[in-house]
Amino acid sequence: MKRINVIIFVVMCLSAAMMYPFLSGVVIEEGETGKLLAFFKMEPSKEFSITYIHSIHKTPVLETYHINQEGQIVQTEMRFEEFGVGMPSGATGNEVFTQKDGTYILSNMNRTFPSLDIRTGQIIANHTLLFEGREYPFSSFSEKGSWVRLKTEKLNVWQWMIGGKKLG
Repeated sequence: MKRINVIIFVVMCLSAAMMYPFLSGVVIEEGETGKLLAFFKMEPSKEFSITYIHSIHKTPVLETYHINQEGQIVQTEMRFEEFGVGMPSGATGNEVFTQKDGTYILSNMNRTFPSLDIRTGQIIANHTLLFEGREYPFSSFSEKGSWVRLKTEKLNVWQWMIGGKKLG
């Protein structure tokens, strides 16, 4: 009887530990429902980028982000080839605006977001997440033309095991 009680106690402890959220990551969820689509482990100061083809200029855009100590998403850089709708025309504050080899670079950015809402392109945009040297097209975990939200969150082991597509 004592052995059964010990086994039950151990199983209960392991179950409780699996439900405690301690794994920091960036989650990508369906914008309308909040359904977990994909996630990747993300420590503060580590970088990830999002690249896409601008729907009007039809030229590539690269946005770089990291996670700060408060768990917010911070945009640090933007690279693009054409001015126009949705593109910055210069630097503000401590930002630096340069041009190199036909690419405009807005660096030293410190734009903080609690989350990023992205409407993935249906035809041209081809939104792609760049993380740890690998490319993850948004279309691999979401429908083209859908609304997705990126945000930081702590996940428990159970969510990590059965949740959306694990990236990285």
